[in-house]
Amino acid sequence: MSIIRKEGHPFIAISALVSLFLVFAARLRVIGLVPVVFVTWFFRDPQRDIPEGDDLVLSPADGTVSDISEVDDEHIGTCTKVSVFMSVFNVHVNRASVSGTVMKKSYRPGKFHMANIGKKTEENERMIHYIKNQDGVFRIDQVAGLIARRISFWPKEEASVDAGQRIGLIRFGSLLECYMPKNVNIAVNKGDTVYAGESVIGRIIR
Repeated sequence: MSIIRKEGHPFIAISALVSLFLVFAARLRVIGLVPVVFVTWFFRDPQRDIPEGDDLVLSPADGTVSDISEVDDEHIGTCTKVSVFMSVFNVHVNRASVSGTVMKKSYRPGKFHMANIGKKTEENERMIHYIKNQDGVFRIDQVAGLIARRISFWPKEEASVDAGQRIGLIRFGSLLECYMPKNVNIAVNKGDTVYAGESVIGRIIR
């Protein structure tokens, strides 16, 4: 079952007016309904079955694993970054990868390169947040793309979040980057399809 995010209501209203114009003024009939159907569908927010296990790192987004690489981060140290590319056809509600406390969040302005063109996305606008728990520090970047112009991250700093909890939204089409400490075994490969809050992308070694 899916609900429609309230953030989408203004866009749905505008697209409904466009569809009405296309149907009645331009006489495009069925084709004219495409704008409102697509926008409504874009803001869907389906229920997810969150897997049990406090050693699991869950995908923060629906999409395709576009890159897996080793990087350095000031709060994590040497870590593994798993990038998930979201097309406009994916669900765009983002979820927490792990349970813990939001240690820090920050907005970084930038460019709007296509979100699937590799290193150029390092220059893109993004919302960065860190979640800390007993296993270490985990970082998630919500990255804007060519079309995306709005990034929302809802929890405040020092808020507690649960793995699989809804934490934000990007519109329309973009990239999520998940930084995991070295005590995590990566459980996905490049090209895999993943689902926010359901797919396991890593397992914590204890």
